[in-house]
Amino acid sequence: MADQVLTNLKFMLADGFPGRADPRYGPPTDGFTGALSHNVAAAAYPIGTKIQVYNQTTGLAGLSTFIYARLTHQDDTNVLAARHLVAISTTATPYAFTNEIATVLTNQLGPIAIGLSAMTTNYYGWFWCGGVAPIDYVAAMEGDFYTLNTVTVGCTMTWGNLASPGTTPGEIGFDIHNAVGEEVVGVAFAADA
Repeated sequence: MADQVLTNLKFMLADGFPGRADPRYGPPTDGFTGALSHNVAAAAYPIGTKIQVYNQTTGLAGLSTFIYARLTHQDDTNVLAARHLVAISTTATPYAFTNEIATVLTNQLGPIAIGLSAMTTNYYGWFWCGGVAPIDYVAAMEGDFYTLNTVTVGCTMTWGNLASPGTTPGEIGFDIHNAVGEEVVGVAFAADA
């Protein structure tokens, strides 16, 4: 079956990474995709730091959580882009992410985050990991997120390999949570289309 989509208004992420947002930090002074802390060779924040913000956009008001991590692998063709799902990589170290199915630690068995922009491999940056789409802070989070053509209204979602990976959808998409042991990564407010 062909992959489908959910728009940013139709789901909410469940943060599966340990810890809570650090109240000492507000949004980075130049934004979550700014050059001071995002896509940088040396970490600008402690790895695993979470920052929570409030979105006021009508129809999407609510909290969003960002996490600071390292992109350790990415697919050579389907390089990381905004709205690509990332998972823990085979390096088996906390907060080491990949958008490449060949280098995920375990399929459907770990938390996911979402890339905010293109990044360089082995660089550090921010990823969206919980709550509503943070479009007040990262405009690129508005749009379609790809699914495996299985998501239904009200379902809890996991993730898996997209049938038709590409530069726009990436390689990982949302899937319906339907087996014991699969990680719950969000809830859908509509069916994919």
